[in-house]
Amino acid sequence: MKNGISIPDYASGYGVLNDFSSELYRDTMRACRPIVSGERIIRHTRAGVTVRSIDKILNLPYDEQDELLDFLTEMVTDRKEKDEEWDKFMKSIIDKIMSKQKFKAHFDSLGNYFKKLNSTQKIQILSLSINKLNCGMESIRREINNRLWNNNAHVQELMIIDQIIYFFQNVINSVPLGKKLNLSEMEKINTKMGFVIYLILRLEAYRRLKIDLDDLNNDLSLSRNFKPGEKYIKPSEYDSAFEIFGG
Repeated sequence: MKNGISIPDYASGYGVLNDFSSELYRDTMRACRPIVSGERIIRHTRAGVTVRSIDKILNLPYDEQDELLDFLTEMVTDRKEKDEEWDKFMKSIIDKIMSKQKFKAHFDSLGNYFKKLNSTQKIQILSLSINKLNCGMESIRREINNRLWNNNAHVQELMIIDQIIYFFQNVINSVPLGKKLNLSEMEKINTKMGFVIYLILRLEAYRRLKIDLDDLNNDLSLSRNFKPGEKYIKPSEYDSAFEIFGG
Protein backbone atom coordinates (compact mmCIF):
# COMPACT_ATOMS: atom_id res chain seq x y z
CA MET A 1 0.00 0.00 0.00
CA LYS A 2 1.11 3.59 -0.66
CA ASN A 3 -1.03 6.69 -0.05
CA GLY A 4 -4.02 4.38 0.26
CA ILE A 5 -3.48 2.86 -3.19
CA SER A 6 -3.28 -0.87 -3.68
CA ILE A 7 -0.51 -1.61 -6.16
CA PRO A 8 -1.69 -3.14 -8.76
CA ASP A 9 -5.00 -1.28 -8.80
CA TYR A 10 -6.27 -1.20 -12.39
CA ALA A 11 -7.80 2.27 -12.07
CA SER A 12 -4.71 3.88 -10.54
CA GLY A 13 -1.71 5.57 -12.09
CA TYR A 14 0.40 2.71 -10.75
CA GLY A 15 -1.83 0.32 -12.67
CA VAL A 16 -1.27 2.17 -15.94
CA LEU A 17 2.50 2.53 -15.48
CA ASN A 18 2.83 -1.12 -14.49
CA ASP A 19 1.02 -2.17 -17.65
CA PHE A 20 3.33 0.01 -19.75
CA SER A 21 6.59 -0.78 -17.95
CA SER A 22 8.25 -2.29 -21.04
CA GLU A 23 7.30 0.80 -23.06
CA LEU A 24 8.91 3.02 -20.42
CA TYR A 25 12.10 0.97 -20.75
CA ARG A 26 12.13 1.25 -24.53
CA ASP A 27 11.42 4.96 -24.43
CA THR A 28 14.32 5.45 -22.01
CA MET A 29 16.61 3.68 -24.47
CA ARG A 30 15.25 5.70 -27.42
CA ALA A 31 15.91 8.95 -25.59
CA CYS A 32 19.43 7.87 -24.54
CA ARG A 33 20.35 6.41 -27.92
CA PRO A 34 17.93 7.60 -30.65
CA ILE A 35 19.66 5.31 -33.13
CA VAL A 36 17.81 2.33 -31.61
CA SER A 37 14.74 3.61 -33.50
CA GLY A 38 16.60 3.64 -36.82
CA GLU A 39 17.20 -0.04 -37.44
CA ARG A 40 15.55 -0.02 -40.88
CA ILE A 41 17.50 3.08 -41.91
CA ILE A 42 20.89 1.66 -40.99
CA ARG A 43 20.21 -1.83 -42.38
CA HIS A 44 21.06 -0.33 -45.76
CA THR A 45 24.50 0.75 -44.55
CA ARG A 46 25.92 -2.71 -43.79
CA ALA A 47 25.91 -2.02 -40.06
CA GLY A 48 25.53 -5.61 -38.86
CA VAL A 49 27.14 -5.06 -35.46
CA THR A 50 25.02 -1.97 -34.78
CA VAL A 51 21.80 -3.74 -35.79
CA ARG A 52 22.63 -6.58 -33.40
CA SER A 53 23.28 -4.06 -30.61
CA ILE A 54 19.87 -2.47 -31.24
CA ASP A 55 18.19 -5.85 -31.12
CA LYS A 56 20.03 -6.77 -27.93
CA ILE A 57 19.08 -3.54 -26.13
CA LEU A 58 15.43 -3.36 -27.22
CA ASN A 59 14.74 -7.04 -26.59
CA LEU A 60 16.47 -7.36 -23.26
CA PRO A 61 14.80 -9.97 -20.99
CA TYR A 62 12.26 -8.35 -18.68
CA ASP A 63 14.25 -9.09 -15.52
CA GLU A 64 17.28 -7.33 -17.01
CA GLN A 65 15.14 -4.36 -18.10
CA ASP A 66 13.82 -4.19 -14.56
CA GLU A 67 17.31 -4.34 -13.09
CA LEU A 68 18.61 -1.57 -15.35
CA LEU A 69 15.68 0.78 -14.67
CA ASP A 70 15.98 0.17 -10.94
CA PHE A 71 19.65 1.10 -11.26
CA LEU A 72 18.93 4.28 -13.27
CA THR A 73 16.04 5.57 -11.17
CA GLU A 74 18.41 6.00 -8.25
CA MET A 75 19.68 9.05 -10.15
CA VAL A 76 16.29 10.81 -10.10
CA THR A 77 15.05 10.21 -6.56
CA ASP A 78 16.05 13.80 -5.79
CA ARG A 79 14.22 16.42 -7.80
CA LYS A 80 16.31 18.38 -10.28
CA GLU A 81 16.17 22.16 -10.33
CA LYS A 82 15.04 24.42 -13.15
CA ASP A 83 18.61 25.48 -13.98
CA GLU A 84 19.79 21.89 -14.38
CA GLU A 85 22.24 21.33 -17.23
CA TRP A 86 20.21 18.62 -18.91
CA ASP A 87 22.79 17.75 -21.56
CA LYS A 88 25.21 16.89 -18.74
CA PHE A 89 22.46 14.95 -16.99
CA MET A 90 21.92 12.89 -20.15
CA LYS A 91 25.65 12.14 -20.31
CA SER A 92 25.63 11.07 -16.66
CA ILE A 93 22.76 8.64 -17.40
CA ILE A 94 24.62 7.16 -20.37
CA ASP A 95 27.79 6.88 -18.28
CA LYS A 96 25.73 5.10 -15.62
CA ILE A 97 24.42 2.61 -18.19
CA MET A 98 27.91 2.04 -19.56
CA SER A 99 29.21 1.30 -16.07
CA LYS A 100 27.37 -2.01 -16.52
CA GLN A 101 29.78 -4.11 -18.56
CA LYS A 102 27.01 -5.96 -20.40
CA PHE A 103 25.78 -2.65 -21.89
CA LYS A 104 29.06 -0.84 -22.48
CA ALA A 105 29.96 -2.53 -25.78
CA HIS A 106 26.46 -2.03 -27.20
CA PHE A 107 26.22 1.63 -26.17
CA ASP A 108 29.72 2.31 -27.51
CA SER A 109 28.78 0.68 -30.80
CA LEU A 110 25.58 2.69 -31.13
CA GLY A 111 27.19 6.00 -30.13
CA ASN A 112 30.16 5.57 -32.45
CA TYR A 113 28.01 4.50 -35.38
CA PHE A 114 25.65 7.46 -35.00
CA LYS A 115 28.63 9.83 -35.24
CA LYS A 116 29.56 8.30 -38.60
CA LEU A 117 26.18 9.03 -40.19
CA ASN A 118 25.67 12.07 -42.40
CA SER A 119 23.35 14.91 -41.36
CA THR A 120 20.41 13.59 -43.40
CA GLN A 121 20.62 10.15 -41.78
CA LYS A 122 20.98 11.65 -38.31
CA ILE A 123 17.92 13.86 -38.83
CA GLN A 124 15.91 10.91 -40.15
CA ILE A 125 16.82 8.83 -37.09
CA LEU A 126 16.15 11.65 -34.61
CA SER A 127 12.80 12.38 -36.26
CA LEU A 128 11.83 8.71 -36.18
CA SER A 129 12.87 8.39 -32.55
CA ILE A 130 10.85 11.48 -31.59
CA ASN A 131 7.80 10.10 -33.41
CA LYS A 132 8.13 6.75 -31.63
CA LEU A 133 8.55 8.47 -28.27
CA ASN A 134 5.43 10.49 -29.02
CA CYS A 135 3.45 7.40 -30.01
CA GLY A 136 4.55 5.51 -26.91
CA MET A 137 3.55 8.32 -24.57
CA GLU A 138 0.31 9.01 -26.43
CA SER A 139 -0.72 5.38 -25.93
CA ILE A 140 -0.24 5.80 -22.18
CA ARG A 141 -2.33 8.99 -22.24
CA ARG A 142 -5.13 7.19 -24.10
CA GLU A 143 -5.09 4.45 -21.50
CA ILE A 144 -5.22 7.01 -18.70
CA ASN A 145 -8.23 8.59 -20.38
CA ASN A 146 -9.94 5.17 -20.51
CA ARG A 147 -9.30 4.48 -16.84
CA LEU A 148 -10.45 7.91 -15.72
CA TRP A 149 -13.99 6.75 -16.47
CA ASN A 150 -13.66 3.76 -14.15
CA ASN A 151 -15.83 4.03 -11.02
CA ASN A 152 -12.76 3.43 -8.83
CA ALA A 153 -10.45 5.76 -10.72
CA HIS A 154 -7.73 7.53 -8.74
CA VAL A 155 -8.49 10.71 -10.64
CA GLN A 156 -5.91 13.10 -9.19
CA GLU A 157 -3.09 10.59 -9.59
CA LEU A 158 -4.08 9.74 -13.17
CA MET A 159 -4.35 13.40 -14.11
CA ILE A 160 -0.96 14.34 -12.68
CA ILE A 161 0.69 11.50 -14.60
CA ASP A 162 -1.17 12.60 -17.72
CA GLN A 163 0.11 16.15 -17.24
CA ILE A 164 3.70 14.91 -16.88
CA ILE A 165 3.35 13.01 -20.15
CA TYR A 166 1.74 16.00 -21.85
CA PHE A 167 4.68 18.12 -20.64
CA PHE A 168 7.01 15.45 -22.04
CA GLN A 169 5.29 15.65 -25.44
CA ASN A 170 5.57 19.44 -25.53
CA VAL A 171 9.31 19.21 -24.90
CA ILE A 172 9.98 16.38 -27.36
CA ASN A 173 7.95 18.12 -30.08
CA SER A 174 10.04 21.27 -29.69
CA VAL A 175 13.32 19.49 -30.50
CA PRO A 176 14.88 21.50 -33.38
CA LEU A 177 15.45 19.45 -36.51
CA GLY A 178 16.70 21.61 -39.38
CA LYS A 179 18.26 20.53 -42.65
CA LYS A 180 21.66 20.34 -41.01
CA LEU A 181 22.73 19.52 -37.47
CA ASN A 182 25.30 22.06 -36.36
CA LEU A 183 26.90 22.15 -32.92
CA SER A 184 24.38 24.65 -31.54
CA GLU A 185 21.41 22.53 -32.65
CA MET A 186 22.95 19.36 -31.21
CA GLU A 187 23.38 21.13 -27.85
CA LYS A 188 19.69 22.10 -27.89
CA ILE A 189 18.70 18.56 -28.85
CA ASN A 190 20.84 17.05 -26.10
CA THR A 191 19.37 19.46 -23.54
CA LYS A 192 15.80 18.53 -24.42
CA MET A 193 16.51 14.82 -24.75
CA GLY A 194 18.25 14.92 -21.37
CA PHE A 195 15.16 16.47 -19.84
CA VAL A 196 12.76 13.91 -21.35
CA ILE A 197 15.00 11.14 -19.97
CA TYR A 198 14.57 12.75 -16.56
CA LEU A 199 10.77 12.78 -16.93
CA ILE A 200 10.60 9.14 -18.07
CA LEU A 201 12.79 8.04 -15.17
CA ARG A 202 10.73 10.08 -12.71
CA LEU A 203 7.61 8.22 -13.88
CA GLU A 204 9.52 4.96 -13.46
CA ALA A 205 10.75 6.03 -10.01
CA TYR A 206 7.14 6.73 -9.05
CA ARG A 207 6.11 3.29 -10.30
CA ARG A 208 8.82 1.83 -8.07
CA LEU A 209 7.61 3.84 -5.06
CA LYS A 210 10.88 5.76 -4.87
CA ILE A 211 9.13 9.14 -5.12
CA ASP A 212 5.55 10.17 -4.35
CA LEU A 213 2.76 11.96 -6.18
CA ASP A 214 3.74 15.36 -4.79
CA ASP A 215 7.21 14.88 -6.24
CA LEU A 216 5.73 14.27 -9.69
CA ASN A 217 3.37 17.20 -9.36
CA ASN A 218 6.26 19.49 -8.44
CA ASP A 219 8.06 18.51 -11.66
CA LEU A 220 5.38 20.39 -13.59
CA SER A 221 6.85 23.66 -12.31
CA LEU A 222 9.87 22.94 -14.52
CA SER A 223 7.65 23.58 -17.54
CA ARG A 224 8.42 27.31 -17.22
CA ASN A 225 11.95 26.57 -18.33
CA PHE A 226 10.76 24.91 -21.55
CA LYS A 227 7.88 27.23 -22.47
CA PRO A 228 5.35 24.62 -23.60
CA GLY A 229 2.81 25.77 -26.15
CA GLU A 230 -0.24 25.11 -24.01
CA LYS A 231 -0.86 25.53 -20.32
CA TYR A 232 -1.26 22.70 -17.84
CA ILE A 233 -4.09 22.09 -15.43
CA LYS A 234 -3.17 23.76 -12.16
CA PRO A 235 -3.68 21.84 -8.90
CA SER A 236 -6.32 24.43 -8.01
CA GLU A 237 -8.26 23.41 -11.12
CA TYR A 238 -8.35 19.69 -10.30
CA ASP A 239 -11.73 19.93 -8.55
CA SER A 240 -13.43 21.07 -11.74
CA ALA A 241 -11.85 18.23 -13.65
CA PHE A 242 -12.83 15.73 -10.97
CA GLU A 243 -16.48 16.66 -11.49
CA ILE A 244 -16.24 15.58 -15.13
CA PHE A 245 -14.89 12.14 -14.23
CA GLY A 246 -16.87 11.62 -11.06
CA GLY A 247 -13.75 11.77 -8.87
